[in-house]
Amino acid sequence: MASLLGLGTTSSSLLGAAIGLYVPFSKRPLACLLAFAAGALISALAIELAYEGAQSLHHQGFNARAAWVFVSAGFALGAIIYYSASLFLEKKGAAVRYVTQFREYALARKQADASERIKLLATCDLMRHLPADQIERILPCIRDRQLKADEILFRAGDPGDALYIVAHGKVEVLANGQPGANAFGSAIAVLGKGHAFGEMSLLSGGPRTPRSAPSRTPIC
Repeated sequence: MASLLGLGTTSSSLLGAAIGLYVPFSKRPLACLLAFAAGALISALAIELAYEGAQSLHHQGFNARAAWVFVSAGFALGAIIYYSASLFLEKKGAAVRYVTQFREYALARKQADASERIKLLATCDLMRHLPADQIERILPCIRDRQLKADEILFRAGDPGDALYIVAHGKVEVLANGQPGANAFGSAIAVLGKGHAFGEMSLLSGGPRTPRSAPSRTPIC
């Protein structure tokens, strides 16, 4: 009986490989079959490990209920850690490694970026009163730009080719164009999250000038 059981279990793998090579299957039923097989294998292994762990705890003096509580808590904690790590890695682009998950990752990333930009526009006094259809037309035109500390964004005389909205951190409007001028009282204004600047030069098509408004002065 043991020999027949061993023959059946080992030959099933070879038989499954032969069927997979020579019999065409659609991807959906094949994915369901593989998912069921993987789940059954993991469940069998988990049950065996749980039983051995409960026996070990019972031999150390724990009663049956306490032993299974410890084992269940360990499995639950491991599942939470695994699920959290999977979500974190997917957000960092790990899902792109799998062709089947690339579309889902791209759509989720696009929705997350659009949601974050809509929230930013909602906090901006210049944009939050726009109708929804106009905001939808603006979203594809938005580009992210990151600045280092004390970096100059633009100076007086530069072309007004963009409107800026502060998403994170702060922006100083300087009178003399020197970073850190706020310590010497030369900063005209400090703009925080949601503040827009650079709009007048963009609308007029002229260069940025220090005489119009704080948004026209050098920004760091």
